[in-house]
Amino acid sequence: MRTLYIEATPARMIAAKLLGRVWRGAYFSPISPLHFAELPDPPLPLPTWARVRNRLCGVCGSDLHQIFLDADLDVAPIALPSHRRIYLGHEMVGEITELGAAVTGLEPGQRVVRWGRGDDCRARGRKELCPACQRGHRVLCEHASEPREHEPVGGGFGDRFIFPAASLIPVPDGLSDEQAIFTEPAAVAIHAAWRRPPRPGEKILLIGCGAIGCLLMQALRKRCSDCDITAVVQFDWQGEMALALGADRFLIGVANVYAQAPELTGAKSYTGMFSNTMLLGGWDVIYDVVGIPATLNHALRWARAGGDVVLVGATLHRMKLDMTPVWYQEVNLIGSIGHDIVTWEGREIGTFQLAMQWMLAGDIRTDILLTHRFPLDDYRRAFAVATTEKARERSVKVAFEFD
Repeated sequence: MRTLYIEATPARMIAAKLLGRVWRGAYFSPISPLHFAELPDPPLPLPTWARVRNRLCGVCGSDLHQIFLDADLDVAPIALPSHRRIYLGHEMVGEITELGAAVTGLEPGQRVVRWGRGDDCRARGRKELCPACQRGHRVLCEHASEPREHEPVGGGFGDRFIFPAASLIPVPDGLSDEQAIFTEPAAVAIHAAWRRPPRPGEKILLIGCGAIGCLLMQALRKRCSDCDITAVVQFDWQGEMALALGADRFLIGVANVYAQAPELTGAKSYTGMFSNTMLLGGWDVIYDVVGIPATLNHALRWARAGGDVVLVGATLHRMKLDMTPVWYQEVNLIGSIGHDIVTWEGREIGTFQLAMQWMLAGDIRTDILLTHRFPLDDYRRAFAVATTEKARERSVKVAFEFD
C-alpha cells in the first residue's frame, strides 16, 4: 500500500519543529516525521476486521496540525499514550475489498466511510462498553488510550487500509463520493449543534467558515429555521458562501463585530483603557469553530449575560484567556468534539447517519465546499493549498483522489 504516515519519534519531531520556524520545507525534509512510503499489505489480524480501497479522502485540520507539528507538548491530550506510527486521513470514502469471517452487516464491494481512530470499545470488541460508548459518543471512550494487540495499518491518505469493521459505516447508493467524504465533518457539526441547540428567535454568532463552519451553519438552520445567524469570516468570498448556506449576514474582522453588535443584538459597547472593549448584552449563543485564543477571548465578550459559547475549533496549545466573562456575566463555555447519537424527529439516530440523511435530502449542501482535488503524489501542493495558499486559491476542502 502507498500511504502517508507520521513516525512520532521525539528527535524527528523536535528537529522538524525547530527548523520549520524558518523553513517550511522542513516538514517534508528527510528529518521530518512525515513519510510517504510503499508498505506491504498485511493480512487481516482478526476475523472482525476489513480491508478498504480508498476512492476519495478530504484533508482535515487535524491532519494539518499533525503534519506541521502544530502542538505544545504540555497540553492535556499529549499526556495520554499514543501510537508511534500515525496514519493520516479519516474523511474518506472507500470500497470494501476483504472482510473477516466474523463480520456481519457489510459486503465486499460496498462503499463505506470510517468512524474515527478505531480505538473505542466497539472497535476493540469489548463486551462491556464504557459509559461514553454506551451512549454512542465513541470519541470519548475511556479505553481509547489502552494498549492493544493489533493496530490499524494505512489511512485515508493512502490507496488502502485495514481497520476494525465495527468502525465502518455503509454509504447509501444515492450519495456520491464527493458528498460521502463530508459525512464525518458533518457529523461533527451536527453534534456541535446538539451541544447547545439553537432556539426560535435567538441571535447566533458563528465564528469561522471553513468546512466545519459551513456544515454547522446548515445544521443550525435545519435544527431551527427561526433564528438569526451572523457569520464571522476572514474573506468576502467566505461571506458569500455563508449567505448561500443559511447565514443572515456576515461580518469581516473583530472590529466589525464590536461595531455592529449594538445594532444586531441591542448590546451596549464600552471601551476602556488600551482599547479594552466589552459588551453588555450580545449574542445568545456563539459557536467558535476556529478555537484559537483570539477568537475565544472575543467570543466570551460577545455573549450576552447567561449566554453560551460552544468551542468547536480545536487547538493543541495552552491559551492565555480572559475568563472574567464566565463569572462576571455567567457566560457558559461548552466543549464539543466528535459525533454521537441524537434524537431527531422522535427517534434516536447516529450523527453519521443523520448527516447522510440530510445530504441525501439536500438539507446539507457540499457541492461548493469541495474546492480542490489532488493525486496523492502531489501531497505537498495539496497541503499548501489548504494552508498558506488558502486565501489566493479560495480553498475550503482539499481532497486526495484515487484511481
